[in-house]
Amino acid sequence: MLSRKAYVKPLLHAAKYPHCSVNGLLLAERQKHRDGKILRIIDAVPLFHQSLTLAPMMEVALTMVGIYDRRKNIIKAL
Repeated sequence: MLSRKAYVKPLLHAAKYPHCSVNGLLLAERQKHRDGKILRIIDAVPLFHQSLTLAPMMEVALTMVGIYDRRKNIIKAL
């Protein structure tokens, strides 16, 4: 399941930077469903526009998203 926010944010970000590659993260939470558990993608976090393979920058970005998660309690245990 994909929320409207998680769908629109990457599209708008890519439209703002059409000349660059854009990457980011999708944030999800696990929900119970009658058929079992499903993941609901609730948000997107854009990360980089050009340098997609810089490991140190990616590590810092993932750490920042982890801190954001702990403060907002968005990402549920998968």
